[in-house]
Amino acid sequence: MENLDIIILTIIVSLLFLVFIIATYQELTSAKLTKTKFGKETGPRAAMIEFIGKIFTDESMEPTEKEKLMEIMKKSLKDLEKDTQ
Repeated sequence: MENLDIIILTIIVSLLFLVFIIATYQELTSAKLTKTKFGKETGPRAAMIEFIGKIFTDESMEPTEKEKLMEIMKKSLKDLEKDTQ
């Protein structure tokens, strides 16, 4: 009778662990059945990458201008990486 509280606690933790395993299994099986729709990426980093893509497709810009813009973008990307970390 001394260890009754330990036995009850062990039973409760075991039941909760079993519920966790069952819930995880159900979520994984439902994730297989549903198809994930990927939307267009948003945010400052995605906008910057799209802008860089537009720079390289623009043929009216001179190569020196493109190089200057790339240097600015590299600095901005480094700043974004510092902010996210």
